Amino acid sequence: MASQVSPGVILRERDLTNVTIVGSSTLTAAFASSFQKGPIGEITPISSLKDLVGTFGTPSEANAEDWLVASEFLGYGGRLAVVRAETSVLNATSDGTAVLIRNQSDYESGVGGAESFAARTAGTWGNSLKVVAVDRGADQILKLASAPATTAMNTAFTTVGGKAGRIYSFDSATNELAVILENPTALITSADVFDEPGDGIVSAVTFAAYTGVGSQNGNHTSSPSGGTGTGLQVQAIIDVNGAVTSVTVQAGGTGYTQGDVVTVPAADLGTGASADLSVTIGTVSNDNIAISSVKDWYTNTKIAGTELTLGAIGPRPGTSAYAADRGISYDEIHFAVIDTTGNVSGAASTVLERITYLSKLTDAKSAEGSSLYFKDIINVESEYIYTSGSLTGLVEPTTAGGAEAFGQDSSALATGSKFLLAALNESTLSGGVDDYSYTPGEVNAAMDLFADTEATETNFILMGGSMGSESDTLAKAQKCVAVAALRKDCIAFVSPHKGNQIGTGGTALSASDQRTNTVNFFNTVTSTSYAVLDSGYKYMYDRFNDKYRYIPCNGDIAGLCVNTSETVADWISPAGMNRGGLRNVIKLAFNPNKADRDELYQNRINPIVTFPGSGAVLFGDKTALSAPSAFDRINVRRLFLNVEKRVEQLSKSVLFEINDTTTRTSFAGAIGGYLDNIVAAQGITDFLVVCDETNNTPDVIDRNEFVAEIFIKPARSINYVSVTFTATRTGVSFSEVVGR
Repeated sequence: MASQVSPGVILRERDLTNVTIVGSSTLTAAFASSFQKGPIGEITPISSLKDLVGTFGTPSEANAEDWLVASEFLGYGGRLAVVRAETSVLNATSDGTAVLIRNQSDYESGVGGAESFAARTAGTWGNSLKVVAVDRGADQILKLASAPATTAMNTAFTTVGGKAGRIYSFDSATNELAVILENPTALITSADVFDEPGDGIVSAVTFAAYTGVGSQNGNHTSSPSGGTGTGLQVQAIIDVNGAVTSVTVQAGGTGYTQGDVVTVPAADLGTGASADLSVTIGTVSNDNIAISSVKDWYTNTKIAGTELTLGAIGPRPGTSAYAADRGISYDEIHFAVIDTTGNVSGAASTVLERITYLSKLTDAKSAEGSSLYFKDIINVESEYIYTSGSLTGLVEPTTAGGAEAFGQDSSALATGSKFLLAALNESTLSGGVDDYSYTPGEVNAAMDLFADTEATETNFILMGGSMGSESDTLAKAQKCVAVAALRKDCIAFVSPHKGNQIGTGGTALSASDQRTNTVNFFNTVTSTSYAVLDSGYKYMYDRFNDKYRYIPCNGDIAGLCVNTSETVADWISPAGMNRGGLRNVIKLAFNPNKADRDELYQNRINPIVTFPGSGAVLFGDKTALSAPSAFDRINVRRLFLNVEKRVEQLSKSVLFEINDTTTRTSFAGAIGGYLDNIVAAQGITDFLVVCDETNNTPDVIDRNEFVAEIFIKPARSINYVSVTFTATRTGVSFSEVVGR
């Protein structure tokens, strides 16, 4: 017995018909290809066509052959374990710097973490995404009769009636001012009057005539005297003759009123000045501005590039209970992912995803104790994006010019902080790159993920479609076969190279060429009972691209095995008129006649045939094993895979038990009961279980080993039917002819 270092089960299979092999079964097919989107380099379970489209996208012209093989298999009731091969694809990001983020673990390791947002998976599909992050934002939008002099974010203002707040944003095209109110319950109305921020800011001046004597040419800035305010600075420009050509205000100061006259000292105007310059204050900038109309900011703010308002995301965010308990306001934030072009959803400006009532506080928790921090939730729950947590900075509206770092622990914020975004955060993703072409090395690397039997349970491996050259297709086929043979618990399903049967112009070759090309292609495929070879391609409708295509049949043949398992049993042949009918076949690229089928079958290839009135039928049930054996039939291989899987499960139950008569008898009885059921279900004709002192000798027991031998006579499928018709003379007894 093979040496075991740690506890485990060793399965052995003895082929008394000619060959030694092993295996087990499920109803899942392993599949690797390139896709429109989806995680790269990890196994993803797919249970339906809807799952396939949602996770990996729809077929393109470049990957339709592969994609439709997978979708056809699903149509027979199977499941998929899918790996997206790594090609030269890139993820779209908010700053347009494309990166490759293979999967979530890749992102969490720091790849692509500098961007505010990144598409969850690689491909141009991400270039359609816009991410909107919105918090409570402004309270109202004021339409003003004229533009105020100052529109800077967070600048304080009042109305003539004393309502106060801070400026949030200004639209110069419409004179619309978004404002944050100190008291959101005291709303501004059109009857109020906007009082410009600031006091005494001079916008224009006049000056008296002046001629200097011996003055220097140049600019002279002075702080004049006079008037009622302070802080005014005036610049006089003097020509070579000492004449003042202009006077401008450099700083308006505070407290000035219209009509104030101030004096610039002559000494400040240049050498030889003979008289002071009088400056008269003109228009003062704190004039009142009428409010034409008022509307709610949240429900009337449109998302750029769409007809959607913020109300389409959800009700206005506010303050979480967690923040309120700590004296902080407005930490809540909503996120929406929008399909701007319709490339993802089929309709432009579609909201793909809403993730609402999250928090900007890194330590925020729900009542149940789970994280509310938006970065934690988005990176786990979003179907479309990752976020680094780096958004537009925050504003503390109660403190002039105050700002808070984004993503703070609540302990870093003062009680009373109003934790608001400085502006509506809208990020359009770009830079995503597609690459559907994969090399043999890239698809082989993807297939390698299925080599570990403990990583995923599978009973089928689908080759999928052809590659650009016959040699590359053969390499892909051989890899699928090699993985199945290595695992010894599944079967690889392989179709020929497309060029073996269909010319470059899309027309079928001659039947003779098709047969010869197909046989030659498969002659190089390894002999093994863990593979099934089929004869070709079917012509079907691709509803995603509204066209007809030739698709290899390996997904269909595996699908017939699934259907057979569900309707009868694993050990029944999936071929023939009763169970071998292929779906969605308009015609076959190669419809072999009897002579063709004879040659194909002798070369381990299962013909797919269209008979009049029957549709396309799998007309063979051979494995790719070239030596005569019971294992050269699909039903026998699948019988042993089924039995071995269940025996392995049962064997784990005796690990760490005592190797005595009781354990051995119980184990043999359990296996015998299971095999009796298979006898009754026509899977085997007879069996023998040996698990006693004859093979569990003292030496075996002392090595902590347990040995069982199972002998099985598998039932055989009918491949050849011979019927003899005999005519006899009238009056002759049949007993005289046949002896009965």
